[in-house]
This record gives sequence, C-alpha cells and structure tokens, in this order.
Amino acid sequence: MSAPHSGVDTVTRSRRNQLLPDPATSLDLLFVLLLGGLALSGFATSFTGWGFLVVGLIGVALGIVVTHTTRTLGWPLIAPVMIVAVLFFLLGGPLCLRSVGDTAFLPGGSTLGTLVDQAIFGWKDMLTTLPPVDGDGPLLVLPWLLGLTAGVLGTVLSGVRLPRAWLSALLPVLAMTGVLAAVILLGVRHPQSVLVQGSVFAAAALGWLAIRARRASATVHGGTSGWGRVALGGALVLLASALALPASALVTGGDDEGRTVVRTWVEPPFDIGRYPSPLAGFRKYIDLGKNEDPANVYDKTLFTVEGVAGLRIRIAAMDTYDGLVWGASNDALPGAGDDSFQRVSSTIDNPVEGREVEATVTIGEGYDGVWLPTVGALQGVEFRQGDPDAKAESFRYNLATSTAVVPSGIRRGDSYSFTAVQPADDLTRETLASTALAASPPGTGFLKEPAADWAEKASTPIERVLAIAEHLRTEGKYSDGVRKAEQVYHPGHHVQRLSDEFVNDEQMVGNDEQYAAVMALLANEVGVPARVVLGALVPEDGVVTGEQVEAWVELRAADGSWRTLPTEEFMSKEPPAEELPENNTPMSGTVVPPPAPIPPPSDAGEQSDADLRERKGTKDDQDEEASLVARLPAWVVFAGKYVGGPLLFLGAVLAAIVGLKLLRRRRRRSAASVSARFVGAWRELVDHARDLGQPVPLGPTVTRREQSGAIGSESAPALARRADSFVFGPVVPEAAAATTYWESVDSERRAMSRSVGRRRRWLAAINVASLRRGKMTPASPRSTPDEQAQGLPAPPRPTRRVRGGRRRSS
Repeated sequence: MSAPHSGVDTVTRSRRNQLLPDPATSLDLLFVLLLGGLALSGFATSFTGWGFLVVGLIGVALGIVVTHTTRTLGWPLIAPVMIVAVLFFLLGGPLCLRSVGDTAFLPGGSTLGTLVDQAIFGWKDMLTTLPPVDGDGPLLVLPWLLGLTAGVLGTVLSGVRLPRAWLSALLPVLAMTGVLAAVILLGVRHPQSVLVQGSVFAAAALGWLAIRARRASATVHGGTSGWGRVALGGALVLLASALALPASALVTGGDDEGRTVVRTWVEPPFDIGRYPSPLAGFRKYIDLGKNEDPANVYDKTLFTVEGVAGLRIRIAAMDTYDGLVWGASNDALPGAGDDSFQRVSSTIDNPVEGREVEATVTIGEGYDGVWLPTVGALQGVEFRQGDPDAKAESFRYNLATSTAVVPSGIRRGDSYSFTAVQPADDLTRETLASTALAASPPGTGFLKEPAADWAEKASTPIERVLAIAEHLRTEGKYSDGVRKAEQVYHPGHHVQRLSDEFVNDEQMVGNDEQYAAVMALLANEVGVPARVVLGALVPEDGVVTGEQVEAWVELRAADGSWRTLPTEEFMSKEPPAEELPENNTPMSGTVVPPPAPIPPPSDAGEQSDADLRERKGTKDDQDEEASLVARLPAWVVFAGKYVGGPLLFLGAVLAAIVGLKLLRRRRRRSAASVSARFVGAWRELVDHARDLGQPVPLGPTVTRREQSGAIGSESAPALARRADSFVFGPVVPEAAAATTYWESVDSERRAMSRSVGRRRRWLAAINVASLRRGKMTPASPRSTPDEQAQGLPAPPRPTRRVRGGRRRSS
C-alpha cells in the first residue's frame, strides 16, 4: 500500500511545481488582467493619450506573473512584494520617465529619486493639476504603481482558500474593485464614458464572482464539469451583464451628476496671495514726461505677440478686494471647484465656445514678473526658451479667471506659444447678469448712495452698471499725478483713495487704477459680479509697450461667461482743471496722508522658492536645512537624496525579518505552559538550522529524534531526548528546567553559528526559510495540546509484543 501512495504523492507534488497554471487558475489570472485594465481605463480623462493604460497593463501583467511564479514555487508572500518593488525601480525609468539614468541597464540616482518622489507625492501632484495631465510625464508612475499593486493583490487573493466558499470567491473581486475606487478618487468629477466603464467592469466582476462561487460549490458538493460548467459560467456572465447597469451606478455614479473625488477636497498648495497685486503697480506704465524712474516701462517693449492682433491680452484678472487692493485669489467663485491656481500640463481641459487662436509671445526688456500674458481661455501652452522645463513644472492656471502665473518668474528673452479660445465677450443692455454675488468687501459702504443715485433711472442690473459707467466717464477727469499741479492725485486704490479722494471728492480724478477699481465695486453694489483685469489691446505689429497697458472690468453673465466692459466706457481722458479745488482737504479739517502704494514684485524667483519646497516645512526651517546641506560634501548630498530612500526601504524590510524572529523567540520562551517552552526551544533550534541552510525534515510524522539526525550538531540528539522526556514525562516539568533547557539550546545555536562563516551567519539572520509555514496535518491523538499549538508531531508511540511475535501499537 505504501508504494502507490508514494507514487500519488510524487505526482501531486510534480503537478504543483509546474509554472504553467491550470485552466481554473488561468481564468482567474485573465480576470485579474481584465478588471485591472478596466479599472485603470478610468484615467482616460486624467491623462493625455493612452500611454497610461499601456504602462498600467504592463504593471498588472508583471504583478500577475511574479506572484503566480512565487506562489507555485512555494515562496513566502514577501517574495513577490520584494520582486515587484525591484521591478518598480528597474522598469519605472524607461516606462514612466523615458529615462534609464546613468547606465545602460540600471536606473541612475535622479531616476530613482523621481520614482520615489512620485510614488509618495504623485497623488498630490495629480490632484492639484488641471486634467488632463501629460501622458508621457512623471505622473505615469501612478498607473504603473497601481498596475503592479492590482496584479499582486488580485493574484494573491485569487489563491486564498477560506472555510467559507463565498468569501474566498469574493476577496479578489473586492481587491480589483478597490483599485477601481482608487482610480475614481484620483480622477475627475465629470469623466467620459462612466456608464460604459462601470457597466463593463460590473459585468466582468459579477461574472467572475459567479464563476468562482460556482467552482467552490462544485468542489465542495460536487457538480457539473467540462462543457457543462463552461456553459453555466457563460450564463452567469450574461446574468451579471444584465445586473451591471444598476450596479455600476453604485460604483461610479451617473453621467449627469459629478461623482465624489479626492480632488474636490484637496486644497492646491499654491498660494497666489503671496504675490502683490499687479494693479497696485499701475503707475510704472504711465508717461513720466521729463521725470526719470528706473522702474518705469512706459516706452519699453513688454512683450511681442504674434497671431492675435486686435485681441485683448490679459496679464492678470483680480477677483477679490480686501479694502486695500484688488488681487487674485484661490476662491474666485462661491462653490466652484475650478477657481484656484492649479498645476497644468501642456494640454488644458478648458471647454469654451468661441474663436480658436494660436499665438507666440516673446518677453521684452520691460517685463519682469510672475504673471504670464495670455488670451481668452487657454487650451495649451508650450515654453520654448528660458529654462522651459522649470517653467512648465511651476506653471499654474486659474480656469475661472483665465489667469496664468509662473512662480519661477518670466523675464527678457523668454518665449512661449499657446493655443486658446477667444469667447464672445460683448456686453449689451440685453445681457442677463449673474446673481451669484459674494459678500460686500470691507469698508465699501460709501458706495451705496452713489450707486443708487447714478443708476436711479435704470431697471435691470446691466442697465444700472452701464448708467454708472456713463456717469464716471462724463463726470470724472483723468490724471496720472505726474504734473506738479496734479501731484495731489495719489496712486493706489485703497478705501480712502476711492472714497475721500475720488467718489466723495469735489472732482473725481484718477487713472485706470482708480476707475477700474471703483467701477468693479459699484457693479457689485448694484448686483452684478465684477472683477478687474490688467492687460492690453494687441496692436497690428504685435509689439506691446507700457503705454498700451490698461485696466478694464469684466462682468459675469447669467450663463457663467464673463463680458468685457472696456476702459473707455467708464473712464474719461479729459484732464482736470489747472487750479486745485478750494476745498481739497477732508471735511474733518485734518490732512490724512494716504498710505504708500504697494510696489510691484521685484524678484519673482525668490518669492516662489518657498512654494516649490513647501513639502519640506516652513521657510525658516528650509533655510536652516539648506545651509546645513550646503556644508556637506556633494557626494553625501547625492547619496542621501537618491540612494538613501531605496536603502532605507531595504533596511526596513530586513529589520522586519529580524524583528519577527526575535518576537517569535520571545513568545516561545515565555509560553504560558512549561511544556510549550520545551517545544518552543526545540523549534528554535530547528528553525536556526533551517536558516543556516540545513535540510531539516518537517511534517506531522517526523519526530524530534529524526530531526536531530539532520541537524549538524553533536548535541542535537541529546537535546531532542531531553525535550521528549520533559514533554511526555509522567510529571509536569518545572519552570527552572525549561530555563536551563533554553540556555542549552541557546548555547548550541551559538555553536552552530560559529561553525559557519560570517557571511553565512549574516544571511541566516535575514533568511525567511524558518518564517515559511508549511502545510500541516492534524496532530496525532497522543499529541499534547502544547504540541498541537506548536504544529509539531507526536513522539513515536511505544509498542508492546503480542502473541505471534508481532508488535502492536499501544
């Protein structure tokens, strides 16, 4: 009887060691690949092109192959995790970064550093970048990492067998659904083909679940096989497809309503409020006459524009007034999710109807700042000269205000091109105004009476705005405050300047700065959302100088579009009278000097450094850290930045292995039962021998004395006999005896370690052989509870001689 049994066992183990999966396993692996691809396809509206799906599917396939191979070979679970981690770094460069680093085969330090950075912070960059992001950029690391994770999780869980068949069938389906949920959370609120993707994924997931449940049921209770099972599986897939439509709505939501994504709650890290308002520095664009000022750019070329002659090019739109200045903000519209300055890729998802334009801008000698001049609704931008990679990395854009900013700064010689859509922005009396008004800015109560008086005869909100604009144009005067007689007309648009020195003065005198500021506030006062825009009308030759810069007002219509109220509609060009008005002082009789105007930004590059390093702490901490790093040798900085991360990860894994062994030894040494301490001590000796590479037999039928013969130690047989005598002796052993036995085992372990080389000892410390849990059969009835708890075999049962000379187990 023993020979046939041995042959069956050999055949079973031979089949188990085959790397090619059986039909059932092959079907599971195909479903993992299919569901992984369907889940990753949800990034279609987040990336340009389909490179993300190719990279993701390669990751899923590699995760499947590695996990299935290691599982077939009987390796522990940590093996596929470690191999996949190596593949992540080894292939991440050529697949995601289009770079292999410093060598032909291994990734260099910069590649490894970028992979680590994107793996840790990539999700934040993804959520703070206006979709779609570049399909060939570093953010491809996210689908690459998700693909590897999906392949490993799906394959591992598809091979898990639990007492409850339905739970075993459900685990891998839940894992792939989790991958889909991660893609949805990292995606956009209004993706394309949500219904199709959700239906197909739900159909495949429910069909796989039904097939696995049926397979488990047939295995336990017996059932159909062959073509009958295939036909039944096909019917279950059809049934799952019928249920997929309502089920997909639970997973992905409908097409009409925006789904919940993390992007909704993540606050973009960029703070536009750190940059001074460009409107506050308007007087650098005025004609100084014979006066000289190095900052004045009235007759200097700001930029040259090709392709958009006759259109308005905006430098910045300012949507918030705080009582001092009109400035740009990250909260331009109440309740909107696209009204902040966010990272963008070379292609911008900015759906606007209108005239498509293409332009190329070259920065001249008179322009130096962070605000990037653009036209209309930007669709894409490409930086050409002046460190284009750094500018593309720091570039931010606000969809709601059509304002672009480059924190690293733009200066003379920089060049870029863009595509945009110029929407219809004409303002007429028939235009319906939006009702989405924010709270009145602080200190603007002085505008209530003038707004009511100047728009008394108008009926609609837009007509009131136009009536106010007409009053400002006809009653006001223009002055830049340059001439000696006009130097009393100060710059700035703070509350005092707009109230006592403009609206409530004997004569309203100012330039674009004051007129645009007060016009926008008055429009808000009569119920029309308004903002101030600084820019210029591009001449036929495309050369924009400081002389052509002006400020106009934009009003929000009921359809959400913004309509332009040109500067000439609300500002007069007539100069004030030569003589000063008699009562040119405030009513209180005291002269209150206005606050100094806020200067324009002097160095945008320095201002943006803290933002670009915001992940590392506050600015003070960064400066201190930078000074410390500067004193270190270059090779130390390089090693710490690009090699330290992978080494730290590897060290953590090795430390975890050593820690698990120490924890296991402590648990065995301090077991509640004294007999279990003897059992644990012997197991510690066996595990140490296995870690040293000695082939010690295991299994429920192997005794300690048999194991001692395989251990390369002279004292092992004696220790095995001592353990058996204490565990199976007639009396309960004392705790002191267990302590002495542990000391003997520890001494023997040290002797075994000294008998091998240093390299062998180090490898034994991190060897996972003793952590692998082999398949155990139920313990013998004569085993003690302590033996069964440790998964050890019972000692050989004593025999007694009976008649006929045969031996019989007692």
